[in-house]
Amino acid sequence: MTWYSTGTVDPSELEARFSEEDSMSYLDSIFTEPSEESLKLIARVKEIMQDLPPREADFVDLYYFKHFRQTDIAHMFCVSQPTVCYRLQRATFRIQFLLQLPEVKLEDMSIELRSVLPDELDINIMILMYQTSCQSEVAKRLGVSQGLVRYRFLRSISRMEKAGLEFYHEIFIRVSQNLNVLREIPRSDDNLILRVVH
Repeated sequence: MTWYSTGTVDPSELEARFSEEDSMSYLDSIFTEPSEESLKLIARVKEIMQDLPPREADFVDLYYFKHFRQTDIAHMFCVSQPTVCYRLQRATFRIQFLLQLPEVKLEDMSIELRSVLPDELDINIMILMYQTSCQSEVAKRLGVSQGLVRYRFLRSISRMEKAGLEFYHEIFIRVSQNLNVLREIPRSDDNLILRVVH
């Protein structure tokens, strides 16, 4: 079995390569065949990547799966290396978050949401927010403003709670808490830190 030629990557490498280093430290993982569990995780990550904002998905693919250096990616996209680093961080947090959500068949979700949400736009917003956790991406795909997406999303969560749709209400509460995965928080004086918002 020639697993190394299929473009798969060891999941432990996804974390190990998350740095500005351009070392070859990841090479030890290519000499052992990934476990069945690792292959499933890789497949799930690639599935999630299809729903990420395109630039984030491109950066993740190039950095984690194709082993390009951040500086090379920056050059390809005419952006700075810190921009690549930031977008990789954002994408990594988004993927980690989406991996933690319960897996739901979108068809089943659509049927359940229809019992509470009469407007097709609301249903589409909720499904896309579940898939991407990115209101700007949802707004782009639906051709509406981010403000409308956010308003309809929060209104739909409230409707689910009132209707007793607990399972989906809980999922979307988690998505709403993750809307701003990274944000700058002022600390003492002029110091700013990045904090993960749970």
